[in-house]
Amino acid sequence: MLRSFEQILRSVPPSRLLDAGEHRAVVAGGGLQYRTQWHWHDCAMILVPTSGTIAFRDETRRSVTYLSEERFIVVPKMQAHESQAVRRVSNHVALYLTETALAQFAPSVDLQRHGKKPAMFATTPFVRTLLRLCCTGEGDVAPRKALDHLATALLVAMLNRVEQGDQLSSATGDDHGGVVVAEMRATIDERLDRDVPIDDIAAAFGLSRRHATRLFRRHTGLSIGEYRNRQRVETARRMLVESSLPIGEIAWRTGFESGSGLSRAMRRTLGVSPGAFRRIPFT
Repeated sequence: MLRSFEQILRSVPPSRLLDAGEHRAVVAGGGLQYRTQWHWHDCAMILVPTSGTIAFRDETRRSVTYLSEERFIVVPKMQAHESQAVRRVSNHVALYLTETALAQFAPSVDLQRHGKKPAMFATTPFVRTLLRLCCTGEGDVAPRKALDHLATALLVAMLNRVEQGDQLSSATGDDHGGVVVAEMRATIDERLDRDVPIDDIAAAFGLSRRHATRLFRRHTGLSIGEYRNRQRVETARRMLVESSLPIGEIAWRTGFESGSGLSRAMRRTLGVSPGAFRRIPFT
């Protein structure tokens, strides 16, 4: 399905349109259950997550490319693609640029020189700062005039990265695996109160159980079970210090079957019971 630049401008709610001109648009997107079907544009698109990870597919490669806040992808015009959130929630910024806009902001950029394939680049701390400023929380949105300037600065900064030509590989190597493992960790952290089967975690990322467990250990030094137990203890430790909740309630919220189960885990890892830990003076 073709989505023209004019259609994009007409369909975007004003609250999501960070900046717009006759030949460019900067749009905040994503949300719950984010997913797009196969489509293409008559303009170039730059896609960068601001939270969560996006699984991106295009017609030039069989494998999935994972996008995080650390990387963005440039999609030439008329290139079919689809994308969806790896977890339930993912937010992003999409920049749409006609050839006129590209000639204005980045005259040396030729998006067709890579055989019309999408190209991936690393974000910089400056780009991530601009993203945060453009996409502040509801009620904290920058004044419209300031937002226009910030979005334009973001556009220029990202095109500057493309002009430098330091393209990342989209192969499923260590860098790619690190993004997947970061999302696996976030998935586990969100569900510490439940024993989500390892098979379910692996399936969510299109991996076999064996591949998921080996990839996770290579990047963290821990098994998935060891990581989950460590996070449960760390979360319980923090709740003991920061709240007055009963120990049994904290155990339940962090996935332990009882207060005694939490006590055994804390004694094994920290050498102290929950009650004794709570009595330690912290300054």
